[in-house]
Amino acid sequence: MGKITIQVEVPDEYAETFRKEVEEIARFLRNKKRLMENMKKLEGILKTDKTWKELKEEYYEAHVGRYLRSG
Repeated sequence: MGKITIQVEVPDEYAETFRKEVEEIARFLRNKKRLMENMKKLEGILKTDKTWKELKEEYYEAHVGRYLRSG
């Protein structure tokens, strides 16, 4: 696994929050394959009227989409 360093300028009061947000996105992306495999194992177990595609979109939106919109 590679390691990267990103340097950005943010106001001092947001520096720690920004670092935590970026680390959370990185953690999600690092584990995305495993998470999707686990979701496929659960397919059909959950009783819902939503399609599998809708559930995946909601999951993605909850974990990554909010960061993309806030940028």
